Amino acid sequence: MITLPIIVNPIARGGRTALPREDLERIGASAGFKVEWWETTGPGHAVELATKGARDGAPMVAAWGGDGTYNEVARGLVGGDAALVVLPGGTSSVLAWELGIPRRAEDALRAQLAGSRRKMNVGRTDRGQLFLLMLSVGPDSVILNNIPQPLKVHGGKVGITIQAFVEFARAQLPDFVVQADGHQVRASWCIVGNGKYYGGPYRATPGADPFEQGFEVVTLERHGRTAVVPFFFAIPTEHHLRMRGVRRFPAREVVLDGDDSIPFQLDGDPAGVLPVTARAVDEHLWVTVPTSPVG
Repeated sequence: MITLPIIVNPIARGGRTALPREDLERIGASAGFKVEWWETTGPGHAVELATKGARDGAPMVAAWGGDGTYNEVARGLVGGDAALVVLPGGTSSVLAWELGIPRRAEDALRAQLAGSRRKMNVGRTDRGQLFLLMLSVGPDSVILNNIPQPLKVHGGKVGITIQAFVEFARAQLPDFVVQADGHQVRASWCIVGNGKYYGGPYRATPGADPFEQGFEVVTLERHGRTAVVPFFFAIPTEHHLRMRGVRRFPAREVVLDGDDSIPFQLDGDPAGVLPVTARAVDEHLWVTVPTSPVG
């Protein structure tokens, strides 16, 4: 049988969700795979495990966790032949929405083993950081940068919402410059989307396609709570794209410049402070997708 490593983040969803190991082993075996369980022990460990899986010749490496776990596994697989298998286990698991993967881990594995491989484009920052979904600067990056880790891990989306109200009350909101393909604007929020989805089944950058090179950029050019709070709550309905002061455009390189106290986030995790440049690069990640995507 062919080995299928499943890299597991044991603190995904605060450790509250039981991983259906026996069912996943049975599904793998029925498709000719022997599942091996590789648990992470801390930040960065999934990169090492994914690299090992690819080096050992595994045709696929699965990841159970959230978008941070998928990002780490992708860093170990990008540019190689092994494909990423996404098993939703995190707070949002946005990549699963992007690829049309069922939400139950059992259904996700079954659908991907019966599906096909596709080459997904990735983005990188000028620091070499990889992202699959998006780079964002705005209240969201401030929230993710400031949220206490126990609240994020154990509170999930509720914890993030609580921190959002804290940051909106503080009103210390970003103000920075966005330059991209001839555009230059002063913004309070900028989402550089490699994919459509953001925070769940919400299409913040619906013109983006991870299987086509390049980004869709959405900027909010109004400032203050009266601008950013409605924008934040309008994303689930896509009404944010019709709000005053919002611009959207395609780009292959986006420069975000501002005070070095302003954080940015990649794929839902804080990743540094401005300035930063996002680039659509000539690198690919193999992913598995269902024959009939859901969503």
